[in-house]
Amino acid sequence: MSIVVRMTAQDNSSSSGTLFQVPEKTNADKPGIPLTIKLPPIKKNQAYLNECMQDLYRRKEFTDVQLVCEEKNFNAHCIVLAAESEVFKDELLSAAADGGARQIRLTEISNPEAVGFMLDYMYGMDANVWQDYNPRTQEINKDVLRLARRFRLPGLADRAVHWLSKDLTTANVVERLSICEDFGLDLLREKILEQLTFNRRALAEISHSPNIMQYPKLMQDLLKLAATAPGEDAGQSKGKRQKKA
Repeated sequence: MSIVVRMTAQDNSSSSGTLFQVPEKTNADKPGIPLTIKLPPIKKNQAYLNECMQDLYRRKEFTDVQLVCEEKNFNAHCIVLAAESEVFKDELLSAAADGGARQIRLTEISNPEAVGFMLDYMYGMDANVWQDYNPRTQEINKDVLRLARRFRLPGLADRAVHWLSKDLTTANVVERLSICEDFGLDLLREKILEQLTFNRRALAEISHSPNIMQYPKLMQDLLKLAATAPGEDAGQSKGKRQKKA
């Protein structure tokens, strides 16, 4: 139903006209009850692109460059390598300018597993892969460090350094310190030496280890530490003082 407004002439004549029509209010005009729904968050373009490239990498689809290590081939995408590493970018541009095949031989790497770790890092797959990062041997981890140094990948080096810092004992600390020296891992080296400074027993054991003779500079640093170290372990000394109190 609607309301019609009519206009009548003042002389009471029968002529009249319709001015306008007022529509009746319907349910659609009444304020509705608010409803709330939740949709998944909008994916960022970068995250979506990363997922696509990761999927292509897993499937080995549309790859356009090969990394060769110990006769094992790793297929990858130039755009990913170039985006993650300026060194890769320069090498790929140089190969393209010379008209050569897009193939990079990693002759200084003895363990192909290290190349796999590097590619997983460059494709951003480390969220799952690096949580359980375990290169099995120290040689594989050293190859990861070599790759990180050659292609200037500090994030990759950080992961290898964290693994290197695990399970330290007097039996392997000399080897770890020598690796720190070879790869310029100054922070880790400083932290290890700092621990030895406050552990005289460990420092004495390492100083008399036959392995230390292979590293003259390291032996010199340890002898300096031995000369300046406290007379007893800091923790033991503190415990004795507490007992006396």
